[in-house]
Amino acid sequence: MNTLLDLRDAPRSQDPVPTAPRERRRAAGVLDDISAAGWVQAFDAAWLGRDWKRIEHYLGPDVEFVPQGGSDVIVGRDAVLAYLRQGLDGAVVHEYNATDLHGRVVRSIGIVTYRWQLDRTTDGVRATDEGRDMLALRAVGADWQLAWRIQHRF
Repeated sequence: MNTLLDLRDAPRSQDPVPTAPRERRRAAGVLDDISAAGWVQAFDAAWLGRDWKRIEHYLGPDVEFVPQGGSDVIVGRDAVLAYLRQGLDGAVVHEYNATDLHGRVVRSIGIVTYRWQLDRTTDGVRATDEGRDMLALRAVGADWQLAWRIQHRF
């Protein structure tokens, strides 16, 4: 037997729990290729736009960056922000691409890998860099925050 449940007249809770929009509520639980691309695109837009206040939202307080070579690990939100600022200091970005993005959740950690290309002029010298990044994201409420990043340049 099929029964249609009509909740229009059901009693309502006195203290309703506020809810976020559906997409936001599910964001930290899903990290497929499409949502990983969205996260990276938003992060990169803040970085390329030099929106340091906005980029703080994407960085965990104890975030770790392992730049090319990996000899000096950059630890903590403030240190990573300084590193990101330094990377764009005096630079004019002509083109930036993030491609071949893949995302998945392993236990409670979001893993994102992608390839990037950057064409910029710094202090009058034009250079093109390319490489791959691997990110480990931590679910914080309905959002993802960067916990760890390793960068490999080609």
